Amino acid sequence: MKCVKFLLIVVFVLTAAFAFSQTTLVYETFGSKSLARWTPASGNWKVMEGRLVQTNANEKMAMITIPVNQSGDILYEFDVKYVSGGQDDYAGFGIHVCVNKPSKSRTWGNGRSLLGWVTWDPKHYGYPGGFIHLYDSKGATSMGLSTRVFPGSDIMRYGDRLPIARQYLQRKYLGYTIPVKIRLDTKTGRGRIYDPFDPDRYFYRFSLGGAIRPGDFFTFRTNSVSVSIDNLKISKLD
Repeated sequence: MKCVKFLLIVVFVLTAAFAFSQTTLVYETFGSKSLARWTPASGNWKVMEGRLVQTNANEKMAMITIPVNQSGDILYEFDVKYVSGGQDDYAGFGIHVCVNKPSKSRTWGNGRSLLGWVTWDPKHYGYPGGFIHLYDSKGATSMGLSTRVFPGSDIMRYGDRLPIARQYLQRKYLGYTIPVKIRLDTKTGRGRIYDPFDPDRYFYRFSLGGAIRPGDFFTFRTNSVSVSIDNLKISKLD
């Protein structure tokens, strides 16, 4: 019995230590219609039924930004759901992380930042047409495929090197609320993308080949699609 009590105490202490090692930097559930902390640069962003919604499916450069210091081992979590758009077989959604000097108007780039981007474009890439891209943004008008991951800047030639697994592109998932969980260590450039359907068991490791510049802002962006977003949580793990 004493042994059992001792083990329970150890588990409690370790659990508490782990819990306190994670510092929440942003936790946004959009319970209020106010977007006071957010800066919309383009698009039509609203809080509707407790979710952040970009309602303009025709906008190609929609962006909205929130201030948050990102340095060290950072965990990004949120969920996203398709609303409309993409009928012309093109759509894009992504996040700018570690943003410095973010854009305040409709622009191609977004300050100095990294853009993690998902593109649906089967007309150009062929089946299945869904790909993950990483862009280096250097300013409002300067952004291209990251040379850390891609060997060249031509999106049509090199942008299909990171396809999304075919089983995740079934049309039934358009009605799902998809959880997103990404971990990135700015000191090493290493991180994880967690499987949205089983994040506790599976993840994909990646490395950007070295440290990346910390940043003070985080941005959602869309292209030719309307989505809703909720449960944004950005945490520091070290």
